[in-house]
Amino acid sequence: MRSLCFLIPTIFIILASPVRAQEKEGEGYHRHHVGALFGGSHNTEKNGFTVGGDYEFRWSRPVGLMVTGEYVAGAFREDLWAVTAAIHPWKGLKLQAGPGFEQEFPARRAAEAESAEEHGKRVRGLFRFGAGYEFEVNERMTIGPDFAFDILKGERVFVYGIVVGFGFHRH
Repeated sequence: MRSLCFLIPTIFIILASPVRAQEKEGEGYHRHHVGALFGGSHNTEKNGFTVGGDYEFRWSRPVGLMVTGEYVAGAFREDLWAVTAAIHPWKGLKLQAGPGFEQEFPARRAAEAESAEEHGKRVRGLFRFGAGYEFEVNERMTIGPDFAFDILKGERVFVYGIVVGFGFHRH
């Protein structure tokens, strides 16, 4: 798992190199971007409404770093946090990968626990792969689909939704 945390961002940076040549010719980009996600999460046993937010800092046109936070309701009842490398290979397309963790709420754990000792919060590591497309509504606002696949120990979760975002500090 640790090797994946370093390997994936390295691959993203290497893949971004050819795109750097297009940076001067292509349209500008926002150095900072914040977005709100409205969607859902699904695995083979559970479904839940997902709401979250993200912040991306872009070093250059193709390469950025994202911090994502999500609340997943329904059968999941958990918070999720991830830090992912992001690459923008073409127009509004965004690919991302990186580590994170999820934390289940004690109320859910209490319902599933067999003994009082298990009522504490459970934190699990994860690795997230994702993709999305940002359509520019105007100079600052974007909207588009977003998909992520979270790999946790013993569980795979598919996250989908619409992201409404705002960019600032245009380059």
